[in-house]
Amino acid sequence: MSVGLIRDGGTMKIYVNRVPEAGIRGHARYDPTTMDMDRDDVHLREAFAVEAMIVKADRELVVTAQIDCPLSFTCARCLEEFPATLKTHAVFSYKVQPTDVVDITDEVRQEIILAYPMVPVCQPDCQGLCGVCGQNLNTVSCGHQPSR
Repeated sequence: MSVGLIRDGGTMKIYVNRVPEAGIRGHARYDPTTMDMDRDDVHLREAFAVEAMIVKADRELVVTAQIDCPLSFTCARCLEEFPATLKTHAVFSYKVQPTDVVDITDEVRQEIILAYPMVPVCQPDCQGLCGVCGQNLNTVSCGHQPSR
């Protein structure tokens, strides 16, 4: 935990009066279970990391964050679960007073959710499921004609 970025009870707080003129770097790992970020086809089962560069200029606080989030997706074609790491970059800007405490938890949460793929696919050439028998065509050849 660094001087300006504080992890407190599942939140990410920046104490404006503790950010030096040159800025400060912060690193934190967070448990997503309290952040309501799952979707039917996207699950967060592990902690995610946030690397932040925090700069204060007059009455503005700028947070540049690199977010690395391990996820578990359900493929939209074959319905198999597969892991992937979502990496996203975000910049947050706040008008602040010297005594403010800025909680960036919700903004980080929103950035992760916005970076979810619309339709997760395990591999570009995923064959999906057989329309007749429901077998995963990536692992077996059931012999049915494709229903395309």
